Amino acid sequence: MDEFKDPGESGEFEEEFLDPVNPDERSRLRANRARKRELKRKRARIFWSVAVVLLVALFVTLGVVVARWDSPVKTSANPTSSGAEATGVASSRPPSSQPASAPASQPAAIKPAAAPESQPAAGAGSAPPRDSKQPGSYCWVAFEPPQPKEKKSVKTPPTIAIVVDDVGNTREPLAKWTAIDAPISFSVMPYPPVATELAWQLHQSGYQVMMHIPTQNAPPNSFSGKGQLSVGMDRAAVFTQLDADVVGIPYVGGINNHQGGLGCDDLGLMTSMCQWAQSRGFYIVDSNSSVNSQVTPATLALGQPKRKNQVFIDHQNDPAYIRSAFGRLVDIARENGTAIGICHWHRPNTPTIVGEMVKELKGAGVNFAFVKDITN
Repeated sequence: MDEFKDPGESGEFEEEFLDPVNPDERSRLRANRARKRELKRKRARIFWSVAVVLLVALFVTLGVVVARWDSPVKTSANPTSSGAEATGVASSRPPSSQPASAPASQPAAIKPAAAPESQPAAGAGSAPPRDSKQPGSYCWVAFEPPQPKEKKSVKTPPTIAIVVDDVGNTREPLAKWTAIDAPISFSVMPYPPVATELAWQLHQSGYQVMMHIPTQNAPPNSFSGKGQLSVGMDRAAVFTQLDADVVGIPYVGGINNHQGGLGCDDLGLMTSMCQWAQSRGFYIVDSNSSVNSQVTPATLALGQPKRKNQVFIDHQNDPAYIRSAFGRLVDIARENGTAIGICHWHRPNTPTIVGEMVKELKGAGVNFAFVKDITN
């Protein structure tokens, strides 16, 4: 049996029952069918035009993705110099350059040597969170953001360099410190809760970042912080510990010690620490935090320049004391050309008075430089 077909679909039903003597009605029906056919053709043309545009867009997008996937993704840049610092966009990986040869006259016990081949790579910190993933194979992270403009460092004497220790436990002083228009170096502890974030923010604000290495104190308060260097650690243990410490601090360019009343007096321990810094391209600042600090002797024996703290600016957190400490720094700088002072991140009066003194001393002809740019 033939399949039933609705005659109304083709218009045959209407045509069959039209009055044959009514030509106007027949013409109206035919015109109506013609309009329907034209509408269908227009819809078909629109559909295929949109489909072609979408296919072209898809192929162009795929081509761009493939091209960027095959191109190298730049994730960091680590220029090195005598006081080089890592300045990667999302990494603080130190340079992998090997230390320079030691002078022939230095003792064999503190001769610089290349890092052990088995040591882990150091400095893979992210910006800002410690546990964020590094930029990798995704093509849409291939572009670096603009690098921040670093504070102007003026090395012409008399010049003062300021190091701010103990960064990492609180964000509270950040706005006060970043309001200071001077080339300040901030030394960040490895493991406090906001250390990584603050290092990133300070770098973005144009300042330089150091690692503040916890170092063993004399008993009974011998523990100075997580990740500390302790008397009795051999060279391999020091390298391993410092490689772990630096991971959480992006943009590190130099080091100094946190406390260390016992550890900083140990020449062997300080030599291993300085060898590690030298192998990573980091400059070294002697905090001068112990009675018989061996940081400077170890640094000089490796052929590195001396950068030694001369004034604890806020040993007493009294505005008058801080101002008098700057007076001592000015006297040293005018006599010797340069002076280095250390103060502390969290002490309440320090950032305000430091900011005031920087403005006052600039007006008096005293210059300020990053600590990596001067020696003493």
